[in-house]
Amino acid sequence: MNNSEWKKFLIKRFLFILILVGVSENLLARFYEGIVFPWLSDSLHIDFFAAGMENGVSIDVLCRGALYLAVMGICNGLPDVIGFALRTFSEELAGSAMSGKIASQTLQMNPVQKNLFILGMMALTVMILLTVLLPYVLAAFAFGQTVSVQIERLEEQERRQKEEYDRRRNLLLSDVAHDLKTPMTTVAGYAKALLDSRVHEGAGMDISEEKRQEYLETIYNKSMQMGGLLNFLFDYVKLDSEGFQLSRTSTDLLELLRECVAGMYMDFEEKGMEILPDIPEKAFFMDVDSVQFQRVINNLLSNALRHNPPGTRVWVMAEAEDEEIIIRVCDNGDKIPQEIVRYIFEPFVLGDESRNSKGGSGLGLSIAWKVIAMHGGSLVLEQGDWEEYTKAFVIRLSVA
Repeated sequence: MNNSEWKKFLIKRFLFILILVGVSENLLARFYEGIVFPWLSDSLHIDFFAAGMENGVSIDVLCRGALYLAVMGICNGLPDVIGFALRTFSEELAGSAMSGKIASQTLQMNPVQKNLFILGMMALTVMILLTVLLPYVLAAFAFGQTVSVQIERLEEQERRQKEEYDRRRNLLLSDVAHDLKTPMTTVAGYAKALLDSRVHEGAGMDISEEKRQEYLETIYNKSMQMGGLLNFLFDYVKLDSEGFQLSRTSTDLLELLRECVAGMYMDFEEKGMEILPDIPEKAFFMDVDSVQFQRVINNLLSNALRHNPPGTRVWVMAEAEDEEIIIRVCDNGDKIPQEIVRYIFEPFVLGDESRNSKGGSGLGLSIAWKVIAMHGGSLVLEQGDWEEYTKAFVIRLSVA
């Protein structure tokens, strides 16, 4: 939950509780005005509550009444000089209407009766005050509980995300070690074979020139494979680092797409595949990191080249509108299994059972997704039964 969602949540809960408080307060006011106060006035001849409450039950009036009654009870046990000053102050605070009603009701009482009356009225006033305040107390408690529960959920969500991040990081390291181990073993084996042939030259362990050349080519290819994997890993970690920032410049995205297609045309031709650009012949400038964005397109094209058989057609399409640009890298090859689709943009996920069967690192799509997200856009995989193609990696970028 981001800051905006958190603010919306708090505002919604606060407004909901505020409405409940308003309804509860209105019902309590009707209950006291229609039942409690008339009963006190008719049965017990206690009507000072009505003083100052012409506009409904008021917490202010109840507080002043409770304070006035408390001061009256205290004054009865103090010397007249001090008691007179406090009584005068409390009468001004309570108002002439309320103090007059209480004075008239206690006029004929002796000191003991008067004290008992004042204590009883003070207890009754406090009880009414507490019931009037009850909706506010319950509302504050409910709001606090709601926020507390939501915070606990967010903390639990963050904890799970951290655990998932740690799990994926450990899996990433495990997969890197796995993908480096095989070529390193091959390089070490062929290098040892060449070394042994030099050490035992003339002892029946000679290697033919043709075989030697094959070993050297294998060592070179495996070394390049390891270098490529390490470069991909470096790019992935760099994008994931906190201090990394895109170097945005005004770039003609459509021209950049045309350059990417032209740069990989021979690779597609060598594999017997077609790459077909469907890009408007116009300029469309946006502030992007051209190096990283070109890497995204090249990764998507390399992915299509690696995971489709000869004869597959690949399209690079672009729709440049006023508010959004949509780029599609699509092909008519086999669909990606649904169990792979869910994790297609995670590190070391490839569209086949063996990650090494087609030479991929499993990081290309993850890097592409990260770069597009950092540009404020989205990269998704769409699959269906369209007329020309079966699957498409779709990039959407807002012009704003």
